[in-house]
Order: sequence, then C-alpha cells, then structure tokens
Amino acid sequence: IPLSFIDHTPEDIWKMHKLRHLNFGYIKLHAHPGKYCSALENLNFISALHLSSCTRDILGRLPNLQSLKIFEDLSHYQSVLSKSLCELRCLDSLKLVNESNMLGILQIDIAEYQFPQSLTHLSLTNTKLKDDPMPTLEKLPHLLVLKLKQNSFSRRKLACCSGGFPCLKFLHLKSMLWLDEWTMGTKATWKLEHLIINPCAS
Repeated sequence: IPLSFIDHTPEDIWKMHKLRHLNFGYIKLHAHPGKYCSALENLNFISALHLSSCTRDILGRLPNLQSLKIFEDLSHYQSVLSKSLCELRCLDSLKLVNESNMLGILQIDIAEYQFPQSLTHLSLTNTKLKDDPMPTLEKLPHLLVLKLKQNSFSRRKLACCSGGFPCLKFLHLKSMLWLDEWTMGTKATWKLEHLIINPCAS
C-alpha cells in the first residue's frame, strides 16, 4: 500500500516470520517490549522505513534485508542512522530521502555514515550535504549505481580520488546547477558505462 502511512504497527509483526515485503508511504517498526524479540529473517524489502525505526536494535533484527528506502528529516537522526546501517550486512539497494523543509545546508555529514560494504545501488534525494560525498562513497567496493538526485549536494566542487569507485557503472547527477568543477583521479570510475548529468548549467 504505497500511499499509506503506518505510525503504529502491532507487536505481532515480529511473529510474521514468512514476511518478505513491506511497501508503504512509510512504516514505523517498534521493538518488542519483551526481553526476547524474533528477527524477521525472510524480510528482504522495505519502502519506506521511518527514520525513527532505524536503530541498531531494530535493523539488527532484519538480517537479510536487501532493499531499503528511508525517509524523514535526516539531520534529526544523523547520529542514530549513521551508525546503525552497518547492521544490514546483506543490503544491496539503499535510498535515502530527506523530507526536511529547512532552507540552506543541513548538518548531514556523509563521512560519518557506516554504509554496508555489500551495497550495489545507492540513491540520495534532497540531502543537501554540506561536504563532497565522493570521498566517502567512492570507497564502497561493490557500488554499481549511484544517483545523486535533486538537492542532494549544493556545493560547487566534486572530486573523485585515484582508483575511486572501482565497480561503478552508472552515475546520475541531477539538478546540480551550481556545480563548477569536477576533478577525476587516475582510474577513478574506470568501469563507468553510463553518465547522466541533467540539467547542467555549465
């Protein structure tokens, strides 16, 4: 139910061991109040999980999650989210959508994020990053697809270091009208097959 917003999920959801997909506008998962809480070992897709549910405790109970979309005000949950994503050791695809209405640069530091090394697809939307994300993202060893969508980055310079993005094949930079300079080190993105920049002022 993609247009539904679920603020309160029943505790019994943790007993639905055959559950594979959760598809809502957003859903909040709450940890079971008891001492023991089962893991949802068959759950492999969530869209979209509310940021308040992205704790180590909850993500650690989703051991085989492969595709995840997260949305809310990322700046309010920076310290929690940045350290909990590493619990998702099987994660293949991650979409981060910032829903903040604040103007200007937010205090989102992508360098603090401990992304799962298994990631192959990453998408950032409206994140308004304060620093160049490339030095952090280019270290993901299996990343194939990177999409920096509208308002994801608002600075004038991007830089990819030598050997960065060793597996990247698809790169989409959207609405980077302010981008003046993009430097590439030796053999950076050397496997790139598709590059989309739209629109681009320069």
